[in-house]
Amino acid sequence: MISVFAICLSIIVAAAIFTYKPEMTEQDTLKFPVGIPPSLGYATSVTLGEEQINAIVVSGQGSSSEQANKATLRVGVDSDDEDASTAIESNAAAMNAVIDAIKAQGIGEDAISTINYNVRHIYDWEIKRVIGYMVNNMVKVEIEDLALVGDVIDAAAGAGANNIQGISFELTDELAQELQNDAYVLALQDARGKADLIAKTLGLEITGVQYVSESSYYPYTTRTTYAEADYGDSSAPTPIIEGTLSVSVNVQVAFTFE
Repeated sequence: MISVFAICLSIIVAAAIFTYKPEMTEQDTLKFPVGIPPSLGYATSVTLGEEQINAIVVSGQGSSSEQANKATLRVGVDSDDEDASTAIESNAAAMNAVIDAIKAQGIGEDAISTINYNVRHIYDWEIKRVIGYMVNNMVKVEIEDLALVGDVIDAAAGAGANNIQGISFELTDELAQELQNDAYVLALQDARGKADLIAKTLGLEITGVQYVSESSYYPYTTRTTYAEADYGDSSAPTPIIEGTLSVSVNVQVAFTFE
């Protein structure tokens, strides 16, 4: 019994020693002299295990903007008839004409894709019976030459499109990555500038970087929506003005100091 108890006690003690790990605890936070906003960051002394590390922790922000260079148009045809097959056939003919008109503006077939096709009955609740059928066919058109956006809308409307749900502007993947890289540099420069100011004011010397954390924000997609209408009767060209989109990056950097 004594031997068994001794063995169990040895296992418990060994497990406790193995799982124990010293944690980083903040020992002291230095206060800024008057004139330095606390929002710039803070200088602190922390203990990691048996090693004491002095660090200036600051945040940095960077943003890079550019005009949108890609547009996505959602356009389609709504058709109705008392007979379902007639509604489907007329819709197909009108939609083919719309797609041909879009292609004639220099848009490749790979930039056009169907996003919705729906056939539903039209029900008259007063007489309580089906009186016809509605067919909806929508395509998504991706346009990278923004000078063509207005012409594509006009061509689609002139060919029979009667449902233009909206157009969104965004950045291509290549441009978004370029803007993100620029924003990273600006954010890191902003953080270093704050750390230099703190160190100079407090008489410290920056010796390195302890850690860096970051987060990035991609631009939301701006969108303009058009109500269903007879676009074919309009003789004036459709004006389209793309907006400016930006990519923002936030970083937090801990600079070591002496």
